[in-house]
Amino acid sequence: MNAPNPAALAAQAARLNAEPGDPADHPVTGEVRELLEEVDQVRGVTGDEFDLGAVSRQAELLTRAHDALAQALEDVGRG
Repeated sequence: MNAPNPAALAAQAARLNAEPGDPADHPVTGEVRELLEEVDQVRGVTGDEFDLGAVSRQAELLTRAHDALAQALEDVGRG
């Protein structure tokens, strides 16, 4: 039977006992904010007119924002 590594046990204990960070400080927050601002810019350019290209670009940006958030949640689950 292998003995647990004391350094690994100490690191795990530190992670488990650490205060949770502020979600606003996570790098994904800025990335998603920029993507959503770009979505708003696309909407501002087209106004009330329907533009399939603009809708496609907005969908692409929203998908990227979703993927970034989903990846961040996955990473937290692995922590």
